[in-house]
Amino acid sequence: MASLSLKQTLAASALAFTLALAGGIANGAEKLGSYPVDAKKVSISGISSGAFMANQFHIAHSALIMGAGMVAGGLYACAVDGIDGDHHLRVLDTLATGPCMSWPGGLQRFEVYQARVKEFARRGWIDPVKDLKGDRVYLFTGRADQVVNPATVHRAEQLYLSLGIANQDLKLVDVDRLPGKGAGHSWVTVDYGGPCDANTDPYIDACGYDQAGDILQHIYGKLKPRSARLSGRFIAFPQAEFVPGSKTVENGLADTGYAYVPKTCEPGGGRTTCALHVALHGCRQSAELLGDEFYHHIGLNEWADSNGIIVLYPQAHSVSSGDFTNKQVTDLFEINPEGCWNWFGYSYDDRYPLKDGVQVTAIYNMIQRVMGES
Repeated sequence: MASLSLKQTLAASALAFTLALAGGIANGAEKLGSYPVDAKKVSISGISSGAFMANQFHIAHSALIMGAGMVAGGLYACAVDGIDGDHHLRVLDTLATGPCMSWPGGLQRFEVYQARVKEFARRGWIDPVKDLKGDRVYLFTGRADQVVNPATVHRAEQLYLSLGIANQDLKLVDVDRLPGKGAGHSWVTVDYGGPCDANTDPYIDACGYDQAGDILQHIYGKLKPRSARLSGRFIAFPQAEFVPGSKTVENGLADTGYAYVPKTCEPGGGRTTCALHVALHGCRQSAELLGDEFYHHIGLNEWADSNGIIVLYPQAHSVSSGDFTNKQVTDLFEINPEGCWNWFGYSYDDRYPLKDGVQVTAIYNMIQRVMGES
């Protein structure tokens, strides 16, 4: 089980992709609405813990997701050590903080992760592997990343290829692509943020590279130039209705999530259909901790605005032992002190990478609402 070192390690692993209350969000939350979303144009991305979550959501719901972007993280069920009985997964914190993040020598061969995905699919815990065919995948790792070793991202590349993603559909922006020392553990921008090789707050690094545009154009194809001025609006919405039992805090989810809706995607806005992109922040980077820094400065909204893409920003929450009302928590592995997405089995959810994982379920329900399916 976890020790204090997990808390310390996760604190060191904070990363970007902050969700914020940029101008235009109304005071208070409004119910998340439905829009004319093309069911064939739903995608997801994330950074660090958000990258791991984006990866596991994509593989769990491959029939729904047509493209995924993972920045500085992502390797499906990396912290899973096996299956216990007919229902439970065996999860090890030593895998999460060791091989998955900082000890590449401990990673399994990609065939081990491939077999795990196929077994989960055989049991009906995730969508059939064949549904991954034709999906577009973007992966990024920085040469100066001191939190998640590039080997983890490269192993994720091998896994995706082994599961049927075509070479031409997978783009890896690797350790040799950026100048100088390369990027740190961060979301990368053209000119906003810290030095390119920084591994510190706000975990947004200026590297002369438009990562938001590269992700979206790899997933959706050539897009119109990004908007110089946003025309749409930001929405703050309650997340509880999408969470099993409405238990947000216990399950590492904030009470409020956010979305950006281009004006053209509103009823009567001029578009018959829009696309939907889900963006997931990393540890210590939720709106409740960092305000509007990531949401306002990483560039997704500008591309979305000019191309009819709704951006959904679900929010994680820092979980402490005091958040648990029904269990006596004595193990740090069961809590989430840094507000990370659940990629290592905290909050007693050992099925976190599967379709019935609590956070996966919550995000799926949000997507269904935006699509008008729920």
